[in-house]
Amino acid sequence: MAAPDLPRIEGLRQAVGPYTQLGFVVRDLDAAVRHWVEVMGVGPFLFLNKGTGRPPAPSLFRGERVVVENRIAFGFIGDVQLELIEQVNDAPSPYLEFLAEGREGLQHLGYWVDDHAYACAQVEAAGYVMEFEIPIAGQPESILYYRSPNHVGPMIEIIPTRWRKSRAAVLEHVRAWKGGDPLLRYESYGDFLAAAKVDFS
Repeated sequence: MAAPDLPRIEGLRQAVGPYTQLGFVVRDLDAAVRHWVEVMGVGPFLFLNKGTGRPPAPSLFRGERVVVENRIAFGFIGDVQLELIEQVNDAPSPYLEFLAEGREGLQHLGYWVDDHAYACAQVEAAGYVMEFEIPIAGQPESILYYRSPNHVGPMIEIIPTRWRKSRAAVLEHVRAWKGGDPLLRYESYGDFLAAAKVDFS
């Protein structure tokens, strides 16, 4: 008996490409990284104790200006990036809302897209609602978080094409690890990008 014809799984994939980041929101970054390294055998991690910096640039959460302070760690499972986020202040954000709902773990899927405007339009047409905007200094497009139209799926993060250079630098740095401390420490993402000489032009 022939197998039935099944519909092709497309969804938003044509617009956003394959997912390239799993974003986890955690209450304790040190404990989370320790779990991934010691239990899951994943590492090393680029460990940014001051996230994007102190103070970070303002973001917009549902149209309101907020300054969200995080600690962040980046690792990889194959080519998929893991982002672990611990928010350390009480600014309104999708991260704190996620925790307030009693959840901890996978909060968003991140996509470095080829066409920012097209990807955003397709995501919005699918019923996702943009709630969090992170402007990037010197770049024309922002990092955008979209809330799922239902409670089943995680948020979607749309990351501008130019920002791929930062991801590539993190991947190269992690893969160059020769052993020792699995936490590759920098004060902030900005400090790492400067040390890695990432040029976004």
